[in-house]
Amino acid sequence: MKNLIFIPAILLIILSACDLSDKSEQVNNSLTIQGTPAIANISQRIEDEPDNAELYAQRGRLFYEEEEYDAAISDLTNAINRDSLNVAYYHLLSDAYFDSNQSKPAIATLQRITNKDSTQLNTLLKLGEMQMIVRQHEASLNTISLIFNQDRRHPEGFYLGGLNFEQMRDTARAIKAFQTTVEEDPDHIDAYRKLGRLFDAKNNKIALKYYDNALRIDSTDMEALMGKGWYFHQREQFADAKKYYDKAGKFHAFASGVHFDNGILHLEMKDPETAHKKFDLAINIEPQYGIAYYYRAVAAERMGKNINIIINDYQQAAALMPDPLRATTALNRLGVQ
Repeated sequence: MKNLIFIPAILLIILSACDLSDKSEQVNNSLTIQGTPAIANISQRIEDEPDNAELYAQRGRLFYEEEEYDAAISDLTNAINRDSLNVAYYHLLSDAYFDSNQSKPAIATLQRITNKDSTQLNTLLKLGEMQMIVRQHEASLNTISLIFNQDRRHPEGFYLGGLNFEQMRDTARAIKAFQTTVEEDPDHIDAYRKLGRLFDAKNNKIALKYYDNALRIDSTDMEALMGKGWYFHQREQFADAKKYYDKAGKFHAFASGVHFDNGILHLEMKDPETAHKKFDLAINIEPQYGIAYYYRAVAAERMGKNINIIINDYQQAAALMPDPLRATTALNRLGVQ
């Protein structure tokens, strides 16, 4: 998984001989390989050194980065067959499985390590996160307990527990877990963001302090800026909301959602001209942004723009929105069937 951060340095563990699929042995030349020059170069080296596990792993990583997951799985399987002690190979193989929507073998690959050695913290964190993502919450919490067996104050263990509780809609336990996370790691920006959102949902202004802590760590953080802006926006404190939306737009000029939310704010502030410009920005960044076309048409109507421009935007919205009802209703109102 490209978004997982638990990729360790090469470690040695004692594992039994691999029984991975024999078909990986057939891939040496059949995958070669049309691909990038780097892949072609390693493929040639593999022909010269067919028992070199690291070469298969290197090519597997290149395939993974190209999202050629079947090829990556075959190469990493070959690497493990030649060196069953390298934990990094298992981690990348599990990522290749997971990102190709094969969660069962992804999890099983990591469990091959933890079943033999339950002290591998990075592997346990990675395993627990995968289990959480596929909503195997009991299994994920059991994995987290193995982490706490070694380090009872492990901040990432608490954070992962909080993610599980949040998915399980156990808000009280999620908050407690995220609070413990920041107690153990005062610079854990993800936990501060989570606490900001959860307390905002509870209509508790302590949310602002958590967003401020996230911004203490990174004053340009988009989630914290937008979270704080939304806190003010939904309470109709428009000037404060605009301040944080504008900051987010400055630091994240290519984030279409930032401009969209700012456009909605300006509509509510009865400033359709600025709103129209913000929706323009969102659409220029993301031309398939259906709801942005809808609200750009709303802003255009309030500005008294040419009816053909307005109709065109509503038609674009109707074509792109998953539920086009609002757009088609607006078109009907304008006499367009």
